[in-house]
Amino acid sequence: MSSRRDLLQIGAALTATAAGAQEHSHPSDKETAPAKKQARFFKPAEMDLLAKLVDHIIPRSDTPGAADAQVHYYIDWQCFTSPRRGAQLRKDLAWIQKQKFTNSDQVALLTSWSKSTGEPRRIFQTIKDLTIDGYYGTKEGLQLELGWNANTFVREFKGCTHKEHA
Repeated sequence: MSSRRDLLQIGAALTATAAGAQEHSHPSDKETAPAKKQARFFKPAEMDLLAKLVDHIIPRSDTPGAADAQVHYYIDWQCFTSPRRGAQLRKDLAWIQKQKFTNSDQVALLTSWSKSTGEPRRIFQTIKDLTIDGYYGTKEGLQLELGWNANTFVREFKGCTHKEHA
């Protein structure tokens, strides 16, 4: 071995070869549908409401939206792993349901909450923050929308090119 770099390259090549061998399949192999996700913390009605909320915060455009990326299950997981956060968000969802969150005025209601102060603003901001964290941690958010690819070597990062950020 001439250097530690050579050893690392050989190790990486062997790992890639072994991983490729494990992924081998035949056309006759039956494709199984991914298992349907199940909520761990929230009830089905709460999950439906969360799906609507995240879909309004990051809607579908030329890329999938937050509901398509199943961000509501990310939020459910966050609440499952932090029961205190979950208890508060469950209260927040109950509050939202009491506000007559109907299909016809959902966007207008969310917009008014985002511009308000106090409890409506806190609830909106909490759900918005969780939605953003969840979405941009998914393939849909990172790769499809932002175009991020961790396997690409970037020799130079020029930073933001927007005039207003210069």
